[in-house]
Amino acid sequence: MATYRQRGKKKLWDYRVYGKDGKLIASGSGFRTKKEASYEALKIEQKKYYSDVINSNATLFEMWQIWYDLVVEPSELDILTKQKYQARGKIIEKYLSDIPANRIKHSKYQEFIKFYGKNVTLNLMTCLNSDIRKVIIFFKRDGVLIEDFTEGVKIFGKPYKKSPEDKYLKSIEDYQKLLAYLKRIANYSDSIIPFFLFTMLQTGFRFGEAMAITWDDIDFERNSIYTYRRYSSIKKDFTKPKTRTSIRRVPVSHDLKELLLELKFQQERMLKGLHIKNTDQLIFYDYRFGMLSNNAVNKFLASSLEKLEIESKMSSTGARHTYGSYLLANGVDIWAVAKLMGHKDIKQLIETYGHLLLEVEEKENDQLLKILNNKGSF
Repeated sequence: MATYRQRGKKKLWDYRVYGKDGKLIASGSGFRTKKEASYEALKIEQKKYYSDVINSNATLFEMWQIWYDLVVEPSELDILTKQKYQARGKIIEKYLSDIPANRIKHSKYQEFIKFYGKNVTLNLMTCLNSDIRKVIIFFKRDGVLIEDFTEGVKIFGKPYKKSPEDKYLKSIEDYQKLLAYLKRIANYSDSIIPFFLFTMLQTGFRFGEAMAITWDDIDFERNSIYTYRRYSSIKKDFTKPKTRTSIRRVPVSHDLKELLLELKFQQERMLKGLHIKNTDQLIFYDYRFGMLSNNAVNKFLASSLEKLEIESKMSSTGARHTYGSYLLANGVDIWAVAKLMGHKDIKQLIETYGHLLLEVEEKENDQLLKILNNKGSF
């Protein structure tokens, strides 16, 4: 039970939380509103209640649900990420809730990991194990008596690998062929998707980043585009960037500049004629549907690749990967590519484009040998 009072000249609020026996459990003061004070008191009451529950015979899923409600749900994680947590929670509920959590042994847990890992990816099993470990640590901090049965567990799962053709285009020739095709058919009255895909192929933007760009974000004099946020198709609103390094300025090629200027002209004329307002001044605003869907872009891309007889199953995400592979294949420094694509380091690039980096290394070694074998003087 919690009580509240307003005190002092500044009329600040405080709270006191009592147990069932009437003894004071916790107190706090200095809150500007009663709502702020009650929010803090509620968290303490919930923790006390949850601790009482857990110290009995709670299942791992019940523990997970408490952890999710207190830690994950109030966080700033996007909806898709929270949905992934919920999906993993359902796995815990289905397979690890037959006995109280404090009776789960390391051997039983290892048996589950081996069994369930046969049909799912290693990445999923790693994330699932990480969630369970966080749950255990969370409640151990409250003094709950439970063994960390995740300690020393061996994670099993199927490796998830996409073939290069599923990630991005296989050759510079295919890349240039697709760009030429998109530029040739680009007409705002027909579809904005060719403009969108051309931009992704020339900037390496993520889908949500490209969707969020406005005309004010383009500096046609400096030939650059500034990206600092994303558009969420689920929330139907702008969201913060994926990481701090996602905030960046990306160079605009001559071809892209020409295409975007043409889009600007066509879009303004079309919207004016139809009396449609592009309130946020979004570049890729479609006069018929408003915001593009990932599904529509992927269907258009698949159709385009088929027409061009390019053997690839890549999605719109592949446009970003194609941009990265094109830069690396042409000798652009890997750290520069990482910065352009919004990565904090080169780890992801090495994992994704490892075979390309080997090709670049071989070319550099050949060039090095030519220099060393040159017997001319300095």
